[in-house]
Amino acid sequence: ELWLSIGSFREQIEYLAANNFQLLSIDDALDALEGKKRMPNGRPLCLTFDNGYQDFQEHVYPLLCQYGYPATLLISPLRVGKSRKIENTAIPYLSWNTLRELVQNNVTVGAFEDHSLAIHQVPEAVLKRHIVDHKNMLEDELGVEIRYFGIKEGIPNRAVRELMASQGYRAFLTQCPTYRRPNLDWVGRIQVDDDDFNIFLTKISSTYLFF
Repeated sequence: ELWLSIGSFREQIEYLAANNFQLLSIDDALDALEGKKRMPNGRPLCLTFDNGYQDFQEHVYPLLCQYGYPATLLISPLRVGKSRKIENTAIPYLSWNTLRELVQNNVTVGAFEDHSLAIHQVPEAVLKRHIVDHKNMLEDELGVEIRYFGIKEGIPNRAVRELMASQGYRAFLTQCPTYRRPNLDWVGRIQVDDDDFNIFLTKISSTYLFF
């Protein structure tokens, strides 16, 4: 439910490169969503990565650089430089120095709510505090504007959306909200965590998005 093997990820990236997919930055993707930018020929995709584990810098980032692909990394500033124990193994998060290097090299950093997997499981007071504090902490450390806030599942209520707008966020990133047209209040994302290549092909198809 969390990991995708390096071999599978490489196969997916190589397929995108060989089949006329256009990898967009998050800013360009949302400009297209709002009709502010027309996309040239190609099949547009935007890559986002949650949590900010060290393996992003070790394994994912070099492959993205090889193809010149942009990416968005969502991380809680409370996790930076620390580690998380998963199945008795300590998994390190990225350091501040590494994040500073990444933002200078085609990686957009946004804030991530990892207090719980789903937004309705996070106390609203905690969520509102993190919307403000995570942005300030990341901006202070990285010296760039933080414009995106993400969570694994769920969409924000009106009070949370209004707070985000007041803080200068551009968009809220979540998993694909069923039966909802995309807008900046809930930008749906397709979770790709399958080593089965056929499942990957299904998830990037327009048929999958339609259903």
